[in-house]
Amino acid sequence: MGKLKEIIKDKDFWISSWVIPGALFGIATTLLTFIEFDHSFDKINILIGLVVLSFIFILCKLIKNLCLKNIILNIDGSEIEIKKGDIFTFPSDVYKVIAFNEYFDTAVDDQIISRASLNGQYLNKFYSDTTDLDKRIIQDSRLQLRIVEKNVKRPLGGKKTRYRLGAVFKDSDFFLVAFSKFDDENKANLKLHEYANCLINFWNEVNGLYAQQEVVVPLLGSGITRHKDFNATPHQLLEVMLWTFKISKVKFREPSKVTILLHEKHHKEINFYKLKEFEKNNI
Repeated sequence: MGKLKEIIKDKDFWISSWVIPGALFGIATTLLTFIEFDHSFDKINILIGLVVLSFIFILCKLIKNLCLKNIILNIDGSEIEIKKGDIFTFPSDVYKVIAFNEYFDTAVDDQIISRASLNGQYLNKFYSDTTDLDKRIIQDSRLQLRIVEKNVKRPLGGKKTRYRLGAVFKDSDFFLVAFSKFDDENKANLKLHEYANCLINFWNEVNGLYAQQEVVVPLLGSGITRHKDFNATPHQLLEVMLWTFKISKVKFREPSKVTILLHEKHHKEINFYKLKEFEKNNI
């Protein structure tokens, strides 16, 4: 119902929906002015027919917008596709983004990392032993420049080096991003300004790494990350992702693009029609 109300209240929807019916009425008015009919009843029938056709056309367009399942946006020249899917089904020539915490922890033990989380699935899928991965993360020269603190005391265990939120480690065709903060109980959390700053940092990091290839990003922040000072729906999180992409001034030119991937449970909560505002209003 919320999606329906937003579309009905949208002035641009009515302007675009009335283009064809308006043209038909204009043509009909011109013809009726110059063509004589034996009965005025015929003119009335034509006008009624036009009203019915207009109603059907607008209704079909309304239903089409309500049933949108994906969308492709052009934001300042960059193509962004938003759709449902599984990130692990994308080929090796596409960079896939996996969210980690600010320590790049790799222990999938349902204490530090849940087996059900996306990074838990990633680690279990590609690493039976993370020793080599841990070593490469420590030695990565780019990540060394993103270190915020070393020898952090963590009562419940985990790595001791904390990285800047939004920092990215390139692992083959995956981008591992330091996305969430961990408290002393190893619970992931983010404040609103941290979430926005993290995304801006992330887009800028990706800009230096993607090498003109497609980048697939999950809906960041929709998993187990707790939002400490704000409550956000999946649609609102998606809007923040698009807004931070826009203000970061990152450009993805053809043939590269960004795909934001939605989990099935979040997909139905997205108002795809409203996302068009990021194109038409230059948000």
